[in-house]
Amino acid sequence: MARLPGDLRDDGRHGSKRRTPPDGRSASRRRSSQRSRRSGTERFTSVANPDLMTERQRELGDAGEVQAGLLPQRIPRIPGYDIFAYYRSAKEMGGDYYDFIPIDHERLAIAVADVSGKGAPGAMIMACTRTLLRMLGPQCRSAAEMLRQTNVQVARDIKRGMFVTALVAILNVRTRELRVVSAGHNPMVLCRHGSGKALLVNPNGIALGFDKGPVFDRVLTEGKLTLEPGDRFVMYTDGVVEAMNDKNEEYTEERFYKFVHQNTTMPSKEFTWALVADLDAHKGDAEQHDDITIVTVRVSTDPQDVVPQVLGPGDSHVPG
Repeated sequence: MARLPGDLRDDGRHGSKRRTPPDGRSASRRRSSQRSRRSGTERFTSVANPDLMTERQRELGDAGEVQAGLLPQRIPRIPGYDIFAYYRSAKEMGGDYYDFIPIDHERLAIAVADVSGKGAPGAMIMACTRTLLRMLGPQCRSAAEMLRQTNVQVARDIKRGMFVTALVAILNVRTRELRVVSAGHNPMVLCRHGSGKALLVNPNGIALGFDKGPVFDRVLTEGKLTLEPGDRFVMYTDGVVEAMNDKNEEYTEERFYKFVHQNTTMPSKEFTWALVADLDAHKGDAEQHDDITIVTVRVSTDPQDVVPQVLGPGDSHVPG
């Protein structure tokens, strides 16, 4: 795979053998409810006492671990860019997805997607969509072509009534040009450092799987913009803005946009955890009903101001 400037090397976790401790739980399952210092991935845990888990629940837990392994194991370190991502599933297996896909030596594709179905069917469609985007991305000339070719395969195989919304942005790390396409997904929020304005980047497009090609291709448009130092953009799924409290009140798009605008100058990691804390404060004791995914990128005002975001083996605990 093509390599971008910065550190995108494997962290050594892939292909390693894991030893299961005497209690029958893998180390990742025992840490599933803990936050990572350097990633933003949290796992749903439905049963506190593993001895009470049914075989079905164990299988779902194992499948959830496999699915979590499909998400990026490290966040790109690119000089001049401060990047962070967060994911938390609502059930053992989620339907959200995010990824960082190197296209060539200076372009990085950033994808966020949401499958209409949850549980095992949604997870399977998510895995297929991930494979297609990773396989097709480096072969495509544009973000629009990337989604068009992905849609052909998804529409052919997806179950009737299911679909995938997706937002794909291809960032040229040298020129700071950003090309954005949307398959019926939530808009990207862009905060301009110079003007202080928050904008919505929302090109036309319909969800993957609705149409096998003609309508999808005709509707899809690609937006183009140039980022400036201090600019931040945020990609997310509807589990953010639709997070509900025990009164069935949503977090709302308005509150989300306001948070992004007011906190845009924070380092990306702190920005993301602050947003998650605000979501949890709103939710209170209510059950999380949808997956939550957040990916944010800020252009550094100093080209050397890069925040290392590297996942280390076993690094999965955040002190309270």
